[in-house]
Amino acid sequence: MTRLRAAITSARASARTTRARRRDEREIQRALAAAPTLESAHEIVALAARR
Repeated sequence: MTRLRAAITSARASARTTRARRRDEREIQRALAAAPTLESAHEIVALAARR
């Protein structure tokens, strides 16, 4: 039972991590789309790469 519980907990944590990454990626895409200049877009990409 302990192994099963550990597997379920691990799967849930993995799913949360995946959702968080997708959410971050969508946020970056929105920021890029709203960037007023190409230079601003490059700065956003550079900041995102530092994460």
